[in-house]
Amino acid sequence: MQMNKRKQVMGWCCFALSVILFLFQGLYLILHLRWRVEYADNRLFYLMTIFIVVCATVALIVLMDLKKNGKSLLLVIAIVIILLHGVLSFRHSRAVRELVSLSPDWKTYFVLKQDRLSGKTDYYRPYYGPFVQAKVTLPFSMKGDAKIKWIEDDIVAATYHAEDGSIHQFIGTFGDRGQGSSYTNVALSIQGTWKGEDFILTSTTEGLTVKHGDEVERFSWENIVQFGTLAVVLTENDEARWTVALGGDFISHENDPAPPSGSIYLYEAIDGSTEPVPLTLSSP
Repeated sequence: MQMNKRKQVMGWCCFALSVILFLFQGLYLILHLRWRVEYADNRLFYLMTIFIVVCATVALIVLMDLKKNGKSLLLVIAIVIILLHGVLSFRHSRAVRELVSLSPDWKTYFVLKQDRLSGKTDYYRPYYGPFVQAKVTLPFSMKGDAKIKWIEDDIVAATYHAEDGSIHQFIGTFGDRGQGSSYTNVALSIQGTWKGEDFILTSTTEGLTVKHGDEVERFSWENIVQFGTLAVVLTENDEARWTVALGGDFISHENDPAPPSGSIYLYEAIDGSTEPVPLTLSSP
């Protein structure tokens, strides 16, 4: 009697879970058809469908008084659906490269989806929960994988190569740390000389200069690309050289005469392992 009761509870739990997930999948389809919303990783759609089938099958077998042939037929149908979705998930992975990276504080995530055949890569903005929406297409078709580095909890850099071998950086920023009512020019907000380790970064009205040892690189305004209100990428000959990002403790003092305070980060656009270099204001 006790065993039957446990089986009944398990059956009803599986039934409830399958219904909840089915409704969730229905919500996803509505969002996708109306607003082109997608899962951060589209393989989640196939995985959830498989889970629904498993739960529903267990619930039907446990709760219904099926004959042996009925149970066998149910299992065959479930296996066919599971295999079909496994194949579809595999084919999707072969066609689309999906890159999902969780922020260090687990509050947001960064998503890139690349058509493996054409190299066309889209950046997706988190929409709600696991849902994302295409925001912008990267200006250069991506070749191979991107190197992802979170510079701050709300700033992430994707370093990647284009089809011609040139190197580029795309910066994802989340929020503006302000009231969101005005546009902030990052390069102008860090005017002054910043130092850290063996690096010196100088921001003037003519542009930015990066000095590393004896090497000096100058970037005029047309070679400075801003992302959101938190970072810029310094380019040379249409290739990325450096990302300059605002630290979490950075204060611009735009509305008072005080110089900026806090820290900024300098992150080099190269292959291999490299860490963002923190810089602090040396002279305004």
